[in-house]
Amino acid sequence: MLLAHLASRMGIVAAEHAMGRNSKIDYDVVPACVFTHPEAANVGLTEADAAQRGIEVKAFKFPIQVLGRAQAVGETGGFVKLIADKKTGQVLGAHIVSSRAGDLIGEIALGMEVQVTAAELANTIHVHPTLAEGIMEAAEGWLGHGIHFNA
Repeated sequence: MLLAHLASRMGIVAAEHAMGRNSKIDYDVVPACVFTHPEAANVGLTEADAAQRGIEVKAFKFPIQVLGRAQAVGETGGFVKLIADKKTGQVLGAHIVSSRAGDLIGEIALGMEVQVTAAELANTIHVHPTLAEGIMEAAEGWLGHGIHFNA
């Protein structure tokens, strides 16, 4: 992946190796963003990636237009799609198309680093009204108990 933020991390890992540390990069947890309007960001596995690895996943797509913040700022296009292991609920990937998606995807990347589950994301209180609530809402929807939107 030709990403500046990944190259920076690779440089740090190389320097740490030179100093005797055994640092690593989990290439499944490298967020990326295309700065279009709206932005499109992703991290982790797609459903197809998971299938190729023999992992059964479930995905849920939450529409950004439902969020109060999106309505207030007139940026209602997009979604948060959460992909998690069907058995354990561990978050394996996400796609966000939204205003500020590049900022939002970091929450999912951090969660993936600590093996967060959809239930843990759903139980994390998010500030209202924000676009980040879409992550919580997608997790609630993944669990089948979304309050504001359930497909």
